[in-house]
Amino acid sequence: MFRKKNKLLLINILSILGALLIGLTLFSFLQYTEKQPFYTFCPNQSEEALNKTPNTDNVLSASSYQEKYAYGLVQTSASFLSNSQCRLEAGVAKQWTESETNGIIGAQYDFTVYNDSAKDLLNWVILIRVPMGSRLDSYWSGECSLSNGIITIKPLDYNQTIVASDKISFGFVLITQNSTFPVEDCAIIFYRENKLWQHPLFWILLLFLFGLFVADLAYAVSGIRIRKYNLRQEADRRIIEQSLKTFANIIDAKDEYTRGHSQRVAYYAREIARRMNMEEESCRQLYYIALLHDIGKIGITDSILTKPGALTDGEREAIKQHVVIGGSILKDFNSIPGIAEGAKYHHERYDGTGYAAGLAGDAIPLFARIICVADAFDAMSSARCYRGRLEMAHIIQELKDHAGTQFDSNIVKYMLAMIEEGIAPVWGMEAKM
Repeated sequence: MFRKKNKLLLINILSILGALLIGLTLFSFLQYTEKQPFYTFCPNQSEEALNKTPNTDNVLSASSYQEKYAYGLVQTSASFLSNSQCRLEAGVAKQWTESETNGIIGAQYDFTVYNDSAKDLLNWVILIRVPMGSRLDSYWSGECSLSNGIITIKPLDYNQTIVASDKISFGFVLITQNSTFPVEDCAIIFYRENKLWQHPLFWILLLFLFGLFVADLAYAVSGIRIRKYNLRQEADRRIIEQSLKTFANIIDAKDEYTRGHSQRVAYYAREIARRMNMEEESCRQLYYIALLHDIGKIGITDSILTKPGALTDGEREAIKQHVVIGGSILKDFNSIPGIAEGAKYHHERYDGTGYAAGLAGDAIPLFARIICVADAFDAMSSARCYRGRLEMAHIIQELKDHAGTQFDSNIVKYMLAMIEEGIAPVWGMEAKM
């Protein structure tokens, strides 16, 4: 669980850092592109202009526009933008004769530029081609200048930005020879305002981080529930273990020489299982099973269990029945799988000469084979009413001699390793989880 949390934390940190890096790169790119000017061309789309030139074939090509406004465009290193979503509406608001003698005409020209795009246009400059020899008289809503037949209109402080989906209006008075001129088009030089949230990648990153947040939230909620479940499960385990130890103590209390026997056997069995690389839950399950492996002895007469001398054949057969009794007592104990088999088969021999079912080899349940070795070791290493404790050298030899006949030899080697390492025996102490 700790490694899983660390791995998840690392993934979160790397994901957030990656998203921030991409976001900063995107922001830097947008900041850079804001400093790059663009230019485009807008035909006059006013009703007056369209009525005069309804044929769209009269619209100039991009190269023709570039040639027409070359003098004004040479002042900038802007990039051409073919689809700027800008449009122009322009016309003559009024006109008058300045000099009948010389045929000089004065006229007021009104312009409206629409920004139909989703981005603001910053620091715009508009170029309008006028007849050569014209004279600029006055202007408003922009700073105008005339040079080489091109009027350049620059914004004032209050209208430097053409807001997205908005417009600006401006105008000038122009003095021309003989007649007014039809406003056909204009060139616009501008900068694009690139707001971070207007870029699709921003929303992709935002959705990614939101998804990461939701996943973390779900993991946290799940973790809380799992912790609560684990706490309940741990409390249940403690109740089960305490209950089983209580039953084991009741069983062992029938004979002062076997006091602690069931807990020691359970300890040895669990340690063997761990050395066999069983999962922790299986080791715990075996520990519980071993605690009650001798529960059938409660059905055996005390006089037989505590008899100091040799047993008669009848008494020996009677004591063998404790495995049958134990299996019968535990047959409905389904909460711990295999617990009945542990009580019923732990005196089976690997060669098939054990009791009570006469099972042999791998037909004997693995847990029962492990308990068989642990039970025999504790019996030999503990004092009994009919004999004293055996010497450890004698016990080791017994285990080796009966490996493959009474015991599973694969299990015996783990028991021998425990003895060699000093893990067994555990006289005078209760095995703990």
